Amino acid sequence: MTELIIICAKYLFITVPLLLLYVFWTLSNARRKTLLLRGIVVCILAVILAKGGGALYNEPRPFVVQHVAPLIPHEADNGFPSDHTLLCFACAFLLMPFSPRAIGPVLLIAVTVALARIASLLHSPLDIVASIFMAAIANSIAYFAIREPSITPPADAPITR
Repeated sequence: MTELIIICAKYLFITVPLLLLYVFWTLSNARRKTLLLRGIVVCILAVILAKGGGALYNEPRPFVVQHVAPLIPHEADNGFPSDHTLLCFACAFLLMPFSPRAIGPVLLIAVTVALARIASLLHSPLDIVASIFMAAIANSIAYFAIREPSITPPADAPITR
């Protein structure tokens, strides 16, 4: 079980951006552009929120507080927020309007990564919840800032047959 936790905490997050890339290549050019622009905005905002949050709040990692060795060797630095969890949930939320079929598996992976980061004593639940919240904020701003092109003609457009 320990090996599975280590694999999930350390490596599983890589699958989420790969799934995002797969969905990206299956979209039309217009939707690709929207996904790319939103992705850029989400990345920038997520980094700003994570760096700002980490600067404002210091959360010792659980292995430091408990005086035990973590499952994965790590520096005893600030654990707030969880970058792995932030990346997974930022990608998952970014995918929601573009691929409803991918949401289930991607969210399952994101939750698994988050729980593995807790189980490996690298992050506290607060670090995880804050990361999910930051991913949601970044995606909400990107969603409202960058709208998808309309596929229906405007109401005042002439009807052609």
